[in-house]
Amino acid sequence: MKKIFLILILFSITVISQERKSVHQLHEEEYGKKYKNVESKFDLSGNGIIPLQINREKSLSKAVFGYLPYWEYLNGNYQYLRYDLLTHIGVFDFSVSSTGIIGNPSGWPWTNVINSAHSAGTKVIMVVANFDEDEIRSLITNEVNKQTFFVNAKSKLQTFNLDGINIDFEGMYSADQGERINSFMEDLTNYLKTNLSEDIEVSFAAPAVNWGSNWDLLGLAQSCDYLFIMGYDFFGSWSTTSGPTAPLIGGSINLTNTVNVQYSSVVSAYPEKLILGIAYFGGQFETTTNAENSNVIEYVSNRFYRDTYPQSQTYGRLWSTKYQVPWYRWESDNWQQVWFDDSESIGLKYDLALSNNLKGVGMWALGYDGQRQELWNLIDQKFGSGNIPAPAKPQSFSLSGFGDGTISLSYEIPQSATGYKIFISRDGINFNDSVDVNISNPFVAELSNDSVYYFKVKAYNSSGFSQFTEVLSAVPSSQTHKVLIVNGFDRTSGTTNNFDYIKQYGEPLLSAGKSFVSTSNEAVFKDYVNLTDYEIVIWMLGDESTSDETFNQFEQVRVKEFLDNGGKLFVTGSEIGWDLDYSGGAEDRSFYNAYLKADYYADAPNNSSGSYYFAEPISGEMFDSISNIAFDDGSHGTFDVDWPDAIKPINGSAGVLKYLNVNVSSGYAGVAYKGNFPGGTAEGAIVHLAIPFEAVYDLQDRIEIMTKVIDFFEGTVDVENLENELNPSDFIVYQNYPNPFNPATTIKYQIPGSGNITLQIYNSLGELIQEENIYQSNPGLYEFNWNSENRYSSGTYLYRINYINENGKSFSSANKMILLK
Repeated sequence: MKKIFLILILFSITVISQERKSVHQLHEEEYGKKYKNVESKFDLSGNGIIPLQINREKSLSKAVFGYLPYWEYLNGNYQYLRYDLLTHIGVFDFSVSSTGIIGNPSGWPWTNVINSAHSAGTKVIMVVANFDEDEIRSLITNEVNKQTFFVNAKSKLQTFNLDGINIDFEGMYSADQGERINSFMEDLTNYLKTNLSEDIEVSFAAPAVNWGSNWDLLGLAQSCDYLFIMGYDFFGSWSTTSGPTAPLIGGSINLTNTVNVQYSSVVSAYPEKLILGIAYFGGQFETTTNAENSNVIEYVSNRFYRDTYPQSQTYGRLWSTKYQVPWYRWESDNWQQVWFDDSESIGLKYDLALSNNLKGVGMWALGYDGQRQELWNLIDQKFGSGNIPAPAKPQSFSLSGFGDGTISLSYEIPQSATGYKIFISRDGINFNDSVDVNISNPFVAELSNDSVYYFKVKAYNSSGFSQFTEVLSAVPSSQTHKVLIVNGFDRTSGTTNNFDYIKQYGEPLLSAGKSFVSTSNEAVFKDYVNLTDYEIVIWMLGDESTSDETFNQFEQVRVKEFLDNGGKLFVTGSEIGWDLDYSGGAEDRSFYNAYLKADYYADAPNNSSGSYYFAEPISGEMFDSISNIAFDDGSHGTFDVDWPDAIKPINGSAGVLKYLNVNVSSGYAGVAYKGNFPGGTAEGAIVHLAIPFEAVYDLQDRIEIMTKVIDFFEGTVDVENLENELNPSDFIVYQNYPNPFNPATTIKYQIPGSGNITLQIYNSLGELIQEENIYQSNPGLYEFNWNSENRYSSGTYLYRINYINENGKSFSSANKMILLK
């Protein structure tokens, strides 16, 4: 009875393994649907494609074969490829029908990638895919269909100067997994090498596990040039317990077993015919406990390295000794576990390939690492130069005030860094000044107060430089900074992120009379920066979404504390509601409703993406008097805000901004609230826009929005109370009002005692255009009405008030104002 039971278990596992969809198929269905049928920007006939530059020598000791799916090409991640560290790029995918008709990948031809690869001596391989068992059987067993396919494959290879073909047939009938597929591959190999070129490479995407022993893997290897072992998909959406996509060891089935047992005959006879494929993705499970191999409540999603690596730094990277892979976890309603691979675990898998003298390694899929460099550095270290890799970019970057004319920088020290280069700019575009330091908390002195400065940093060692940090900005001030900008826009996939959009904030804040400092969001949730040290926090999220998290659980705690203690928050982002309310757990939704004071209604106005790019104020609310606001469709220097959330006010908030030509019953573009928050006793405030502030491309619109937000937070000046204050203790120059103005505005200032006052007005060139000298004998609040009349043109002006008290001590303060005709 026990033997029969064991056989039944093995049989059920085999059936399940054969019936479920493969990773390649699942990823195409999930991520490729957005990019179907995109037209190419290049010549459809293949004109302009250069052949492989065979004289370009590779410094790699092994083959490195990366699949590049069309969705990663079309979302722009191809631009981060290191062609010097790739021997092969597999273009995924050329679909093939049962009758041998071959389609093209979306966006084909990819002339830019092919030419870049060929220039570097990197081969480009067409990946022909089919995941339907009946269609595959018809193709490989029907002689007419097979010959049609061979002819079409030859034509594609010739037309586009491709260097080989990789067959990705998955989900086949078990009866087709042996002699039938081997015979098909042998015939294909012979046909292409005879009728095209001996140099054409023919390969097959092979399984990691020979379920049911149906595959003749030795015969399959003999039938073509090499096999790409899909060494992943060990745990996934079918799993009842949590675990890694690609365990090195642990359990009865793992990558070590794949090489040493499943492919033992091939390793013994033809190790040079095997490429060990590894995963640049992992999986997220909702589980009943926080332990490894916990029971699974639900498989949440696949997770790409570009997201899992930074998130593991947030939640705390763990190491599984059982499987020799990293993972992390957090509690949100139930436990969430993410299992993934990083440079440490992938390095062990590369060692497995090296120790067995395999042809090389590969990955599914290129682009899943985004802009990150760790995995490229690992390839270089294992198969290339062997040098210590260049350091990763510094993390948790922040700026703070450090006294008059001085800004302090802070960042974490990346591994193997020996120094840092700080770049400084006055406009956020031209970084012509730089300084080298060897500490992680330097300061830059002798800066001009009341001017915006921009900073970015890269680390270096003997092997080279890291990538830049994001750009941060600050205004030096002799007073304590009360405004903090948090850059929470980390997303790179499916968007355009130059990591410098903070430059959209400088002029509007100066126009509102505010100096400021800034920080990365990582520095906030790691407690390097305390939000409660500031009165106003501006949180920029761009179109940050679910993968990168708009507000992780640690950030939510910090924001709650800030608002409960009377803080004022201005937060903008197009996907906050989608992430927290629609896609989030109960705690995320509670935070979104109770603290961000919004209720998610739709992923875009009228559920129509890319259709609405204008907003208008709600009459009688804080933005009343502002004209229609235009935001970027991707052609104005930032990013395409094609999916701005439609939101509704909740828990005491009011709708303050709507999408143009969209009824508010279908959602607003912004809400605002002032009052106590759930855990607080002091009055706080929030302005929450589903339109990213940085994507509002007209400067004057941004100035008006920021001015209105600051006015909402601070209220109007109570002139009567100030005038009744007989002994003011400070010299204060207030922001002019109205601002912007035409033609007149009022400048208010407060003095603590009698003295001489000099009021100076400067134009944008720094030229003094007006000066007034006044003696005032009493402390108190005073005002000066300045009328530009018709003497001056529209633009930015600076007003400065110099005060010399009766003891001869001098004070000075300046603000900017906008004349708008």
